[in-house]
Parts: sequence; C-alpha cells; structure tokens
Amino acid sequence: MLLLLASPLAAQEAVRGFVAVEPFEFRLEALVKPEAWRQAWRMKGDTIGPGERRIVLDQLLALFESEVKVTSPGVDLAFTERSVRFLVPDAEKGFVPDEREAIPLSEALVGLTLSATAQGISAFDLEWRWFAPGQERLVLEIASGGKPSARLLTPTESRASWKLEGGAEAPALRPVPTPERREGRPLRLLLPLGLMMIAAAAIVVLRRKSKSPAWIGWLLVGGVAAGVVALRFHTSEVVRPVGADVEGLVHALLRNTYHAFDFRDESAIYDTLEASVTGPLLERVYLEMRSSLELENAGGPRVRVHEIALRQCEELPGGVPEADGFRTRAEWVTIGEVTHWGHTHERTNRYEAEISLTAADAWKISGLELLDEERVQKVSRRPVATEATEP
Repeated sequence: MLLLLASPLAAQEAVRGFVAVEPFEFRLEALVKPEAWRQAWRMKGDTIGPGERRIVLDQLLALFESEVKVTSPGVDLAFTERSVRFLVPDAEKGFVPDEREAIPLSEALVGLTLSATAQGISAFDLEWRWFAPGQERLVLEIASGGKPSARLLTPTESRASWKLEGGAEAPALRPVPTPERREGRPLRLLLPLGLMMIAAAAIVVLRRKSKSPAWIGWLLVGGVAAGVVALRFHTSEVVRPVGADVEGLVHALLRNTYHAFDFRDESAIYDTLEASVTGPLLERVYLEMRSSLELENAGGPRVRVHEIALRQCEELPGGVPEADGFRTRAEWVTIGEVTHWGHTHERTNRYEAEISLTAADAWKISGLELLDEERVQKVSRRPVATEATEP
C-alpha cells in the first residue's frame, strides 16, 4: 500500500466520487463531465440544449444509482433523497447551478447527490463500478468527523472499505436546569388569629355553657375559616437565575436548538427543537433556522454547527408578559461546516438578539427578536490522503 495526495490530475477525471459521513446522515456524491459519453450516447453538436438537459441528467442519475453500491454494518442505507443538476465552479461557493440555456459540452459539469438518514455510521464497504469510457482511475474522497481521506479506485480494483478511527460520536443535548420555585404563604398570620378566636369561643362556652351568647357561634366559624384560609392559600414564584447561571442557561438552550438540526429526520428535528422552544415561536424558528443552515443552491446539504460562543448575555428589566420568566439581550457566534462535492463550506455567523425565557416544566425560549446578524462563509479544498494499491 502507498499514500499519495489527491492530485490536480485526479480532479480532471470525467467521474469523481465523494462520500460524506455525518452523525445523522450519509451522502454519496459525484461530479461528472457528460462530454465523456459523447460517442457512447451519440451526442450531436457542441452544446447541451434545453431539450437535452433532462435526458442527460436522468441517464447519469440512473448510472450512479445502479453502478455504485455501499453497505454499512448494522445500518440500512436507504437513499431517500437525491438531486442532480448542472453546475459551474464558483470561487466563493464551490459550485453553483449552471443556468445557461445552452451549455457548451466541453464545459458541462453535473453534480449528483444521494442522501440517506442514518445514525452512527463508523464503517462502510463500497463498490464503485461507474467509470466514464476510457477512464482508468477514480479518486473517492471521504469526509467525516475524523481526518479527510480518499481511496484510489480502478475498473479492476473497484472496492473500498473505510472505518472511522475512534468510533462515531453523536452530539448530545446539553442539560437544562429545572426551574426553581419559591413557595410562600402570605396569609399565614391568619392562623394564630383563627386559633385565638376558637380558643376565646371555647372559654366562653365552658364558662357560660347554655347561657353562651349567639355571637359565640360566629366567632367559632370565623376562627375555623381563618385557619383554613391560612393553611390552604399559598403562592409560588419562579426563582430567576442570575449572573453565570443566566449565561449557562441561555448557552444550553441555544446549543440544543442548533443541535436539533443535526438530525435529518424531520420529526426528530421538531421533537428536539420542542424541548428548547415553546409557543408560536417554535414553527418560526424551525423554518428560519432550517433555511439559514442549508447551503444555497447546493442540493440539500445542511451546515452542522459544532461550536457556539456566547459573547454577551445580560438580563433586561421587566419580565415575560403573562408568564414566569425573564428577558435577556444576548450576542453569540456560531461556527459550523459541511463538506459537499469535495469542498468544505465553513460558516461563521454572529447574532445579537433579545431572548425571552419562560419557565414551565423546563426553561424554554418563548420569544426571540433578532437585532443584528453577520454571516461569513469560507469555501476551501482540503488535501486528503489517498490510500491506493501499488500498481
């Protein structure tokens, strides 16, 4: 065996393969130059027109699905989502859709993605039988939680295996403290008064017996009523966290909110999000955050936030209307990334917002007013080590 870096020559092959292994998703991807099939498909002319675009895309997708097979021990890899489109390279975004009506055949590039919802994949076996006419080798790049790597495949050596060193580690929800409540009995002073009234009534009855005045009965009833009210009437109020406790609470809720979108199953996303967000805000956060984390025009991959830095968090005067809670003004930064078609998209976002927190069975975000947002996105090509068979 030998190790070499994925070379510029490999990047020019007619078919390039990519695998992305994430905690809750497995993606199989390819970049293809349709020009390699010019003779095999008897393509006429030097451009791909509007009427031919769909035909080319469907043929390539059929080849991808039938000629590339992958399995993972104990995991059912069912590719339920797929995308295929013409692309053009972009210095800032990696690749963007090619919207030209007629695409020169020499410039045509197609990106394909097959996605499967899968959790905890730490190994897979793959057979790649899809090579363009005359193509002698293919570099399969693998992106995961570990170091990026690759496999060099040929038509005669088309099988590859991969295992994540150290095993897969799925993100976990941060613990959120249970709201503390302070119990109070504001009418507790009525209890001794009630006891005094009962005692006074008893003394009068014992002394006068049958000659007791009629108001003694009312005195006895009043004493009992005062005692019952004193014992039963109580109040309960939430103890608001202060200082470092506020920062810890806000950070945990923000982290859990972003963690919900690490999942790919929509019901799992919604259920996890519901543990941190409540009320009418839930649906809005679900839609807005999902949209903000998806790569624009990139075929479905979603940026996974792996770090949240809470820069500032201070409590605001006034509580939450009609609820036990408080309001804060917070500033935080999120750092995330996703690898797609061999390019790693690194996204850093800075937010400033007023956040309302409400205490129910647990602390939850009940209001969010975004005051400022700043986004920075970087796209890079990382060198990967290629494991190949000595020719």
